[in-house]
Parts: sequence; structure tokens; C-alpha cells
Amino acid sequence: GEGAASVRDVGVLAAHPLMALRTLALPDGPHVKTAVSARLTSSVRDISLGSVAASAVLSDFGQAVAERTDGLLRITRTPAAVAAGSPDLTALLRESPEAYAGPGERVVPVAALAATDLPRSPARLARLARLALTVGLRLLDLGVALEAHGQNLLVVLSPDGEPVRLVYRDLADLRVSPARLARHGIPVPDVPDRMVTDDALALRRKLFGSLVAGALAGTAGSGTALRAALEEAVPDLPRTDGLSALRDGPLPAKALTLMRLSPGTAGDQWAELPNPLRFGPR
Repeated sequence: GEGAASVRDVGVLAAHPLMALRTLALPDGPHVKTAVSARLTSSVRDISLGSVAASAVLSDFGQAVAERTDGLLRITRTPAAVAAGSPDLTALLRESPEAYAGPGERVVPVAALAATDLPRSPARLARLARLALTVGLRLLDLGVALEAHGQNLLVVLSPDGEPVRLVYRDLADLRVSPARLARHGIPVPDVPDRMVTDDALALRRKLFGSLVAGALAGTAGSGTALRAALEEAVPDLPRTDGLSALRDGPLPAKALTLMRLSPGTAGDQWAELPNPLRFGPR
């Protein structure tokens, strides 16, 4: 009928969804994060108007702080964003992480490492932990706490499967500390108020809850393997206040079930898990 003809005229977009479902990867091109509202973790995920408005500032800011990691971290750029007055009519155009892969290298979300053809190796997991925590702690000391869960954080693997550097995408949920940024001579970006805090605990929860309790724990597959990787990595990590908290404090984790059952409470809620560096013998 007439409707079918109009659909044929539009054609089919050649793209595939990423793990997060809302983002489409175009062949040999950018990623398009769409406004498909879906309950994926603790809440319905959409693209806020504030995120669209701050996307260019965050993109430039992310590039600037990544330059302070000695090449260990790359941030995907956001060259364009659009909104039509509603979170239901928004989209972000993001650079593909594949742009940061060299010859023979591949870029894999940390959450997908277990699905690769790489054998599980305690030594490789320890090297990944060392790389990710080195970057995370450096940025935390600068005043930037990444939400480095297994979908936002990607690892660049060498041709023989070794983690060589990281790629981070989706800056909308990071936290920035004006006091820490000022100590390092970094201007505070013009970002939504919810992203700004000097609360050291809030900053550590954002990083460690996503990276250690999330990405690394999921890749390790057990508390024993996670502890072994952290023990191997810790001696080489930057000596910062964040490292002291990682070694001596409880491990924060998002209380996702509590958050689902508390629709009237905005923001993250947290549980404290035993520190994997301190509980029982392996």
C-alpha cells in the first residue's frame, strides 16, 4: 500500500546496536546515541537536555584531561548533539572508539572481554587492573571521577591480546571537583550542577563503584581473582589519597535493587562491600 511504498523510499540504515542498546554504530563511522528510553540498570535511561547542552564543553574538557595520562587514555569526541525541547527528541553523535586502534589492535568494552577468544589469564587481568587504576587514580587526583563501568570503559588490545591503553566514552555521568582542578590549574568546565562536587567520598564512590566493583570485578569473575589482580597492581599505582582509600576502606557498589525500590530518591545509593584487598586468605 501507500505506507509500504514510503517506507521503501526511506530505505534501511546500515547500523548495529552496541551493548547499551540505545547507541547505533554506523559502518566505518560515528556512533549515534539515541533517545530510546529504557530501564537498563536502576532507572529509565534517556538523554537529558542538560547533557545535550554540555556535550561540546565536556568533549573538550575530556580531551584536555586525557592529555595528562601520558597516552594511556583516549576520550571519544562528541562532534554534534541535538535536542528538540524534550528528552524524547535528543541524539548525540560520538566518535567511534575504533578511531584509537592502531594496526592489528582491537578495541573491546571491558564488559565484553569474557566473550572474546582470549583465554582468561591472571597476569593479563592484573595488567588490565594496573592500567585502569593508574588512569583512574591520576584523574581522581586531578579532580575528575570517571564512571568507568564495563560499557563506558574500553580497552585497546595489542595483536597478541595485551591491554595497552584505554578509551572512555560517554562523559555525562562523570564528577568534577573544583577544588582539585584548581590545585592543578585546570579551569572548571561549565557543566550541570549535579556533576560538580568536592566531596571526596562521592568522588571515590563514582570511580571505585564503577571500575573496581563493576568493570574489574565482572571481568575477574570471582573475589579471589579480583583480589589477586589488585594485589599485583597496587605496588605500581600512583601514591594518592585515592589509593589509600582503595587499600584501606570498604569497596563501594551501587545498591541497584534499593534504587529500583526507591523511586522518590534521586541519584545514586550505595552499599559497602568487604575490601577485596583485606578479606580472608585466597
